[in-house]
Formats: sequence, structure tokens, C-alpha cells
Amino acid sequence: MRKLVALLAVTTAIGLAVPAHADPGDGGDDAGFLSALQQVGIHYPSPDRAVASGKAVCSCLNNGESGLELVHDLKSRNPGFNMEDASDFAMISAKFYCPQQLSKG
Repeated sequence: MRKLVALLAVTTAIGLAVPAHADPGDGGDDAGFLSALQQVGIHYPSPDRAVASGKAVCSCLNNGESGLELVHDLKSRNPGFNMEDASDFAMISAKFYCPQQLSKG
């Protein structure tokens, strides 16, 4: 049940977001992003690749991919992810690299 709630939360938060106009490469807090991933138990072999993947999440969102599609893509491209991990990764990525993608309501 917790996984379903997490999936619905990411779909709601990201899926209802307004389109962004910023380049995902425009800054972001890489150290904070990596720390947040570790806090939820997401481990990565390369910090640079994790950061690049986090910024790629924003590119997908900026190109109109829905939250549910994004979570599904993250899960399918990362065999070690379950739906909750994919949801966490998407939310953390948006928080640090494209916060304008998160709904305010």
C-alpha cells in the first residue's frame, strides 16, 4: 500500500506540474541531491552518472512526459529499482533540479 501511495504522490506532484522553461543544467545542488538519494536508501556507483540521471528527469518532464511515464521509465531502466525507488528518484530529482515542475497545491 505504501508503494501505491508513493506512486500516486509522484504522479500527482509531477503530472500536474506546469511546463518549465529552464535548462536542467542551470545549477542545482548536486551534493544535496546525492545526500537525499542516500537518505532514502538509493545507492549509485557513480555520483556523476546519478547527477546526470537526475537532470535527465527534468529534461523528460520539460518535454511533456507524465509523472507516471517517468516513474515507469526509471524503473525499467534501473533493474534494481522498485516503483517506490523510481518515485523517490523522480521526486528528489525534481526537487533539486527542476522545482518548478512540482505542483504547489
